[in-house]
Amino acid sequence: MQEWNAFRRIEAAFNHEIPDKVPKFEVSIELKELNSLMNGQAAPMALLFFSPQQINFFHKAPPIVSFLKKLLRYPRLFYPLGRIVPRIISKLHRQFKYDMFTYTAGIPMIFTERLFRDFKTEDKDRVVKHRDGRIVWKSSLEGAHARYGFMQSPADWDQYLQFDPDHPGNYFLTESAITACEKLDIVPLFTLYGGAGFEELCGLFGFETLFKLLYTDKSFVKQAVKELNDYAIAVAEGVLQRGGKYLYFTADLGFTGRSIISPRLFREFFKPAMTKFCRRVHQLGGKAMFHSCGNVVELLPDLVETGIDALHPIEGTAGNDILDFKRRYGKVLTLVGNVPIPLLTHGTPKENYDYVLYLLENVSKDGGHIISSSHSITQWCKLENFYAYYKAVEDYGKYPITIRKS
Repeated sequence: MQEWNAFRRIEAAFNHEIPDKVPKFEVSIELKELNSLMNGQAAPMALLFFSPQQINFFHKAPPIVSFLKKLLRYPRLFYPLGRIVPRIISKLHRQFKYDMFTYTAGIPMIFTERLFRDFKTEDKDRVVKHRDGRIVWKSSLEGAHARYGFMQSPADWDQYLQFDPDHPGNYFLTESAITACEKLDIVPLFTLYGGAGFEELCGLFGFETLFKLLYTDKSFVKQAVKELNDYAIAVAEGVLQRGGKYLYFTADLGFTGRSIISPRLFREFFKPAMTKFCRRVHQLGGKAMFHSCGNVVELLPDLVETGIDALHPIEGTAGNDILDFKRRYGKVLTLVGNVPIPLLTHGTPKENYDYVLYLLENVSKDGGHIISSSHSITQWCKLENFYAYYKAVEDYGKYPITIRKS
């Protein structure tokens, strides 16, 4: 069989067809041995999608925010940059023959300038505080992040958020990325903000305040989810109309052993929005990959009913059984996963090689599977284990899959 390109291979996986070999995807590859400049913990999202370093910069020079918003109305100015950035970001992915990587269509135009006037960083950008002194985000020396929510009540919503899906800044990297990625032979998976609503609201209000609102102010939560979802749909339309096809939206709905919210709450507040989002994506010929860390076993039937095309990353250590998911929903849901991060971090090369063979033989064998880690290749993963994962797919990932027993 003649070797396919990445676009044909990914399309086959989403259509539950048999490609030439198993497609590969990672959100990011952060191994310092391969790229000393990459550190997924160095610039985390503190407020919305802004890093503490960005918050510090804009807090010191608020007029720059307004200037940048005006500049982004002319996306052609950024076209040369947009053709270079995908090459840089996907360098390791292409080196290790990945077929898909996550990329941004632009900057979500949802924030007001007041966000940067009211919040600032301290302690070498390890703490973000409101001007009244309360801590809304902090990072430990080990790199763990704690978000407490920067909104205290529904009254803060309009103070800090203003959704503008028509702003060209939402899409200023889209067309140039598609052109570049076609030449590079790697599929851009465009990340979108607001498609599900749950994770975004957790980041805005913090878990404690959000869960109080789920019971004390249901009408506000439903309206907030609607505004987030309407924005995400409008941006999805813009990305798809500019030539994109694959969209990535996230909501970490679980932790180890169980989901964070009950199926009842999910159905009441978030399932309708996700269903609406997926329906519109499909109407425009797109595909939607949904990401949720943690255990989603209880929520899986509802997630499938929303119309998502693919589920990532199906963490086994959280209690998800990818073989059971394959048996129950493999005909309608593309599975994306799930080489365990703990195994990549603490296991041996042989254990990682053997686990990948297990996935290839039991999950990949009849299509509908994109192999990836159970989150991303973090800086704590061992290089030799990553090599073993890569080698196993190279050795046995071609169709028809036949695993030689030792």
